[in-house]
Amino acid sequence: MTLIRPKSLCDLALEHLRQQIIDGTLKMGQMLSERGISDELGVSKSPVREALAQLREEGLVLIEPQKGARVFSLTEEAVAQLCDFRLALEGSAFDLALARSAEALANEMDLNVSDMERAQKAGDISRYLALDTEFHQLIFKHCGNDYLTASYDRFVGKVAALRTHLSKLPGHTAMSFDEHRALAQAVRAGDGTQIKALLKEHIGRTRQTYAQSLHLLQGADG
Repeated sequence: MTLIRPKSLCDLALEHLRQQIIDGTLKMGQMLSERGISDELGVSKSPVREALAQLREEGLVLIEPQKGARVFSLTEEAVAQLCDFRLALEGSAFDLALARSAEALANEMDLNVSDMERAQKAGDISRYLALDTEFHQLIFKHCGNDYLTASYDRFVGKVAALRTHLSKLPGHTAMSFDEHRALAQAVRAGDGTQIKALLKEHIGRTRQTYAQSLHLLQGADG
């Protein structure tokens, strides 16, 4: 019999805040009140403080002396660095995953893309964005390298939050789906060169789209 360890108050606060940042409920740059969060969740300020410290490690929260905590915000340069980080890690993980378990990766990506298509047709953007995150995590699931996976996991929430903000732009989700489908097809074909080219195009479009739409996204966040 396996006993399931109950989640601590810190874990509950952490999951709650992380999800609210990722789904855009908490806006980029928004100030966070420890007292307000503790009252909302019905917990003391201690687990909230621990959760905020963990979110700072994930790059989702900034904590400044005498000012307190606020949700992260991204400049054009910060997005460029994040995209460079993703391209380096995902490219390396793809090489390992294809060498280690190409068919298993292809099978799971095909299923993921089918689910993405259903979510897109249903207009379920929240579900679509979660599947987008899962698609990229599949690369690390099959690469067999714990160090690459841990490096990516540390900032996966920040990447997911950026996806949420970009999804507000007209046509972005449709283009995103086409790119994921093309990537899955290249994985099925075992075409490493094409995969690298498609990945560079996919992540590069994120960089370019954010740079071109920064003022619109900031306006949407108030």
